[in-house]
Amino acid sequence: METNTGDDSSDPYAQATDHLLDLLVSLNPHLVADVGCGDAGVTFDVAQALPSDTILYAIDHDPTVFDPPFNEHTKVHCTVTTLVQEVNELTLPTEVDVIFSRFLLLNLPAPLAAVERMRHWVRPGGHLVLMEPITSTGRVEGHPLSVGTDEIANPDIGLRLYELLTNVGVNEPSIAAFTPVGLGESLAGRYLAAMTGVDPDPTSFVSLPTLVLAWGQVQ
Repeated sequence: METNTGDDSSDPYAQATDHLLDLLVSLNPHLVADVGCGDAGVTFDVAQALPSDTILYAIDHDPTVFDPPFNEHTKVHCTVTTLVQEVNELTLPTEVDVIFSRFLLLNLPAPLAAVERMRHWVRPGGHLVLMEPITSTGRVEGHPLSVGTDEIANPDIGLRLYELLTNVGVNEPSIAAFTPVGLGESLAGRYLAAMTGVDPDPTSFVSLPTLVLAWGQVQ
């Protein structure tokens, strides 16, 4: 497990995002799909990191996340095609080399069905990449965070990523985990305050929820 205590970014999970970007580039894909891309911040990062001959499918059920269009963004290097689809109805023009998703499964009542649908569109030998939190691991001075998990379908879905990948035929998935930590006045503390509206004491030790990255090759 890696920790992040630096204050050089506005995102305490930047280390996890960097690891994801490095992983995607290392797989040398030509066709990539980002399922459940949301407001597309990380999708922009991926589109900048991948080579210009890569095609990236950005997929979300909400069409408003694609305003403005990706290809009007000056820093996008590869070709981005946007698709408005639910993950359980995912239909791509062709099988792809890599499918990845972030913070998608924690909001779904049937995560295995979603992973099965994504796996269906990964070519044999391609890769499936999942990034999800373990919400209950967040702490302030040893006390659990109150993050409204009653409204989240699977708040600790990060614990199940290895199981989900093996259940859909991914052989020996790899796992990495990232836990931003720091005092109340650190980046982790400021992020906690922004997300919850509660300012931790400047000297309180803050441990944000662990973010799990799991990936493997589809057989």
